[in-house]
Amino acid sequence: MRKMSVSIEQNPEALKALQDEIYRSKVRRARAMTPAERLTEILELSNDIFTRMHAGAMAQGKFADDNAGWEEVSRRLAKLRRIHEHGIYKPVAA
Repeated sequence: MRKMSVSIEQNPEALKALQDEIYRSKVRRARAMTPAERLTEILELSNDIFTRMHAGAMAQGKFADDNAGWEEVSRRLAKLRRIHEHGIYKPVAA
């Protein structure tokens, strides 16, 4: 007989508990890092994000040239900067 299981998405309390534990784990990890380790982590994260933005631009724009992909990333970031500077986009305060 097959055991029925409920996915975490169907159990809001379990999902919230998991999210809270992940957050606490990240906070503990960050607090245990030296400033140099935090800086290294930030740089690695930034590099990963830029790589993903480039991959997305390449896929969406069907660019064959890497430079064209980076130009598209730059264009998108400039657009976001203009939106932010003009107050069109306002982040929600936590």
